[in-house]
Amino acid sequence: MNTEFIEFLAKSGAIKFGEFTLKSGRLSPYFINTGVLSDGETTYELARHYAKLIYETYQSNFDAIYGPAYKGIPLAVAISIALFKEHQIIKPWIFDRKEKKIHGDVSGFVGGSIDHNARVIIVDDVLTTGGTKVEAIEKIKNGLRANSISIVIAVDRMEKGNKDGAIEEFTAQTGVPVYSITKIKDVFEHLKNTSISGKTYVDADLYKQFIEYRKKYGTPLL
Repeated sequence: MNTEFIEFLAKSGAIKFGEFTLKSGRLSPYFINTGVLSDGETTYELARHYAKLIYETYQSNFDAIYGPAYKGIPLAVAISIALFKEHQIIKPWIFDRKEKKIHGDVSGFVGGSIDHNARVIIVDDVLTTGGTKVEAIEKIKNGLRANSISIVIAVDRMEKGNKDGAIEEFTAQTGVPVYSITKIKDVFEHLKNTSISGKTYVDADLYKQFIEYRKKYGTPLL
């Protein structure tokens, strides 16, 4: 359990607790949004945890970091910096344009130049249904002629897809594995009735709401 990362998410507001209607229509007792980390300190701290997981998983055996527009853009840039600063690994960052330029640089991408069949890691905050990630994989394959070797996210929401877990279904469909820095069960277990810097983020009532939500929408609490 990465307690340092969990406490960072809570204290920085990257995970919020309450009632949130998700894009899927589900009413969730929590919401994850790393886009609120918009200064140098918190952005780098977030990227440091991503870089650590990527380094532990791949060492330097990959070719680029890809961040889907828009939220993935600063994330990919920051992770590329953190990989260099923390692990002395130099890799380019790349992101897609929402609209392809028709003048000057007409590429549909911004960032480093990579070879065909390069090994690309996609980064984002969460994976819910996986629709935007499938789009990213297709862009990397068709636009960059490269291979998506994994997706790295901050938090695994551990939610159901159509029949099985959403992440498991996504990997079965695409062949692309998904790695997470932490899982939502660990977030709630660590924060439950725990005071962090004088504040309790998850009390007994909120934890009960989480368990009920997971009974309805979650994969088994393994």
